[in-house]
Amino acid sequence: MCLYWNRVVFLLVATIASSSLLTGCSSETDGTGKLVAGPDETAATPSASGDGTASPDALGEYCKGWEKPAALFAVTGQMHGYLEPCGCSDPQYGGVSRRAALLQQLRDRGWDPIPLELGGTLKRSRQQSQFKFQTLLTALRSMKYQALTMGEEELRLGGGWLLSQHVTDPDDPAGVLGFVSSNVVLFDSPDLGTPIPFKVIESGGKRIGITSVIDPAIARQVGGLADDGISVSDAGEALTKVKASLLEEKVDLLVLLSHCRLETSKQLAQQHPEFQIVFSTGPVEEPYVDNPLQIGKTTLMVVGHKGKHVGVAGWYPDSADKPVRFEMVKLDGERFKDPPEMLDLMRFYQDMLKDSNLAETEPALPHRTGHKFVGSQMCGECHSKAFEKWKETGHGTAFESLRTGRRGIPRIHDPECIACHVTGWDSQEIFRYESGFLNEASTEHLLHVGCENCHGPGSEHVKLINDGDEEAANKLMRVTVEQARDSGCYKCHDLDNSPHFDFDSYWKKIEHPGKD
Repeated sequence: MCLYWNRVVFLLVATIASSSLLTGCSSETDGTGKLVAGPDETAATPSASGDGTASPDALGEYCKGWEKPAALFAVTGQMHGYLEPCGCSDPQYGGVSRRAALLQQLRDRGWDPIPLELGGTLKRSRQQSQFKFQTLLTALRSMKYQALTMGEEELRLGGGWLLSQHVTDPDDPAGVLGFVSSNVVLFDSPDLGTPIPFKVIESGGKRIGITSVIDPAIARQVGGLADDGISVSDAGEALTKVKASLLEEKVDLLVLLSHCRLETSKQLAQQHPEFQIVFSTGPVEEPYVDNPLQIGKTTLMVVGHKGKHVGVAGWYPDSADKPVRFEMVKLDGERFKDPPEMLDLMRFYQDMLKDSNLAETEPALPHRTGHKFVGSQMCGECHSKAFEKWKETGHGTAFESLRTGRRGIPRIHDPECIACHVTGWDSQEIFRYESGFLNEASTEHLLHVGCENCHGPGSEHVKLINDGDEEAANKLMRVTVEQARDSGCYKCHDLDNSPHFDFDSYWKKIEHPGKD
């Protein structure tokens, strides 16, 4: 299995890298799940000064007024599984395809960006996460990423599986994307070839030394690392050793990728001032305030979560007052069009999910009530007016948007998409309940966002009605408007999938009577 996927990933890298990265947009819905034609994603944001602050550009020209730097870094991190915008609403930002478009635009300027990844690429550690990580590695390699930090989410995949993803290229060993970490070792063998403790890159006639570190306190949250063949040493001590090796390499600039709490990254910057540039993971999704931070002669920068931005940093060694310029570039769909090669990769990812049949084969869990899902059609036998109203809403056709998907790529086999578009799944934790939607053939009655997604599985309600206990049956299923407003709707209409959600206006679209 591992050898097979390594071969597939290598072939994909070769195919994508052989083509120039071109430039696509997104789809939107009517607010309840029904897919409609939408414009490219764009929205007004505060203007950037281009003077080294991290304020977002106004979706106009980025890095405005910059001269060509001696070295240009394009840094991402804490993607948390957001491989691409889901396409459920507009505007949405981020996605690896748009990263590719940004990097190509920078290369078209005559600049030579050095892409770096801070880690934290996943949200879960399931089989779908492995497929997603393999897809991401292929994308990063095609974008010529130079280093990938081993963060908490990567460590959860286990030492053996991480080792299986190490791809070498005898013809260009220095150009291969690799795991880089000064304080992570797999199977107590530093000579395995991954992770490497540091990497030296040449840019603009300068030698740049790059290393990374993970906070052991963060790594310990994973649990069972030793059993998975992973050891994590003290960050400060590891950096002392690597720093000495990098200085022996006669580097002109030392760069640290810090997968740490921000306060820890600040401390490391103080303890190791030889690192003039530190890119750190951080606590907020859109870090526009106090970013970058100047700690002595070290510039510390954070780049946000979920892949919505790329932190672009230019190094100007001949500038006494401002050797580092930094800007957060927001990945919108207006300026950064999805390259066809990246869309092909996203299509291949969905094909992997289809072939693996994850939506049907991963274990289902019992609902907390112990009750079973019966489908909206059965609800409509008594609640005919509510049922007719439901059929007119986006909820009543929610599965249809998955057939089209984002950019014409169907998502009907993707558990992370199915969970909010059918009946009988946990939309936050992404798992199927027993008796929940399985597939169109065997559970057609559970297609779309049905009554039971809000009111709970209906088998006991039906039983109580048949037993003549209507009062108990109604009490069991009752959901007040206040309960829906406080928590119910936000299980799917969260900030990522439904950024314009407003309960009062959306409720008017689906408001329905009780029993006829």
